[in-house]
Formats: sequence, C-alpha cells, structure tokens
Amino acid sequence: MKSPKPTLLLHQVFVFLIISLVAILPNPILSKTQLQPLSLKHLEGCRKGQTVKGLQEVKNYLKKFGYTNAVANINDYHHVHEDDNKFDDVLESEIKAYQLNYNLDVNGKLDTSTLEQMMLPRCGVPDIDNNGESSMRWNHYYGGRMGLNFKFFDGKPKWPPSKYNLTYKFTLDGTETEIDVQTLSSVCARAFATWAAVSHFQFREVGEGEHADIFIGFRRGAHGDGHPFDGAGGKIVAHAFHPTDGRLHYDADENWGTDPASDEIDLESVTLHEIGHILGLGHTSDEEAVMFPTIGHGETKRQLASDDINGVQTLYA
Repeated sequence: MKSPKPTLLLHQVFVFLIISLVAILPNPILSKTQLQPLSLKHLEGCRKGQTVKGLQEVKNYLKKFGYTNAVANINDYHHVHEDDNKFDDVLESEIKAYQLNYNLDVNGKLDTSTLEQMMLPRCGVPDIDNNGESSMRWNHYYGGRMGLNFKFFDGKPKWPPSKYNLTYKFTLDGTETEIDVQTLSSVCARAFATWAAVSHFQFREVGEGEHADIFIGFRRGAHGDGHPFDGAGGKIVAHAFHPTDGRLHYDADENWGTDPASDEIDLESVTLHEIGHILGLGHTSDEEAVMFPTIGHGETKRQLASDDINGVQTLYA
C-alpha cells in the first residue's frame, strides 16, 4: 500500500486542528446571554456589612432605575451610597424597594431570586422617577397609596383628545440590524392594533415627508437622547418616552426575533410594552401585565392583561 502524500497528510492535520478548536471554543450565543448572570454569581447571599467585588455594579444598576430616589424619598434626605463595593444601609434599603416592586422576598439581601431578576432583559425606563414616584408596589407602601394600583408617569402626561389618531414612522438612521423594515412594520402594526382595540386610539404608519407623532427605530450605544444602550447581552433592550414625546428605540445590538428562540428577545412583546409608555403608562408590579419591566429570552407576552387595559382606560376615561 502506498503511503499518503505529504499534502494529504497536511490537509488531514489541518482539519483535525480546526475540529478540535471548535470543540473547545465557547458557544458565542451562550456567552452573550449568560455572561452577565454568571459574572454576579459570587454575590449570591451578600448582605449589609460586607465588602465584595461586584457590589458597585449592583449599586449602579439600582441607581439607573431610580432606587436611589426611593431611599431619599422615604428618609426625607438625599443620602446616596458610596461608589464602592461596600454593602451599606442605603444599598440594603434600595434592594428592599426593588424586591417589593418585583414581588420578591423583602429581605434586603442579594439572594438567588433577586440576582436572577436583575439579570433579565428589561425596559430602560426607570421604575422610580426623580421625585420618588412609582407606579409599582413600592409607592403603594411608602407613598401613602395603599389599595390603589395606578400605572402612570408622574403628573399623568397624556395625549390630548385632538391626538387620538396618532401617526408613526420608522427612523432607522442607517443602523444595521437583522430585523428588516418590512418585518418591523408588520410587528408594530400588530402591536398598535392590540392597544387600539382597548382604547380610544387609532394608529397609522406614514412615510418620509409626512407628519408623525411617534418615531420608531433601532439605535446603538449613546444615540443622542441621554439614555445610551448597553450592547449585546446587556440589561436594557429598549426604551420609550411618555406623551407627547413619541420616541421609541430598540437596542440594535440585541438578538431580536419574531418567533423567538431561547437566546432571542421577542420584538412584538417589547414593542407592545414600549407603546404603553408612549400612551402614558408606567411600569407595574403585575407580572402578567405587558407593562411589567422585564422579559426573558424566548418569552412572549403579546396580549394585554387586565392591569394594562384598566391603566389605559383609566388614564383616558
């Protein structure tokens, strides 16, 4: 039998090396969706009095979504935590407010459930505004609103009756994404129709050169509205502004889907949520509602709950 030619041997060695390299490299999808939860795993069980690397990230997260405002409000002074890894009194109070809003055990510790909730993809609109006002459970307990379940932005901004027929257009600004304009148009049309079915509103897409009340598009990183996105696998997947601003932005770096796989964010569910903000609804602690702030990879939430419907009908009664 003849010996293999040198070039054939080199080819076989090359193929073997490629197969071996692929086998040991991390799966890129798993790395993107699991990196952040794993990076905070060591914080599980942290409590007041400890100093642990990574607590600063938790402080920044809670500050971003308004929880420093909650502490200042209930204590009647502007006491903010230090920018470090110390688990202080203020951080404990912020975590308790967060746990209350998300229907978790209110223990002030970074337990498993709290960390898992923080790592879910979410809307970029804060849970508590600069005045310490919230449409979630925290305000029901500390804001003197026991028994009420309101879901509005502070001051109840809303569209006037002359604007119940709203127009919208897409402003993509050349941002590249896997979602094409035709797909985005179909998804938004369904989401707008869902809200129109339970409210006074009618929505119509318009083209370039026509007047629009609502502007929808993908953006990346810092994009000029003061609320930068945090990239692929980050916590914030979209945000929108209350009436009558009309801007709705998606993070172009996220992995979007219209029939979402386990590593994708459902575009229609997020659109439905952000339209709620455009109409004037804030976040709710009702986990069944579209206006609950978080959504998991592969999860769909395309039907309005009674909490969502009551909110928009009360605001525009």
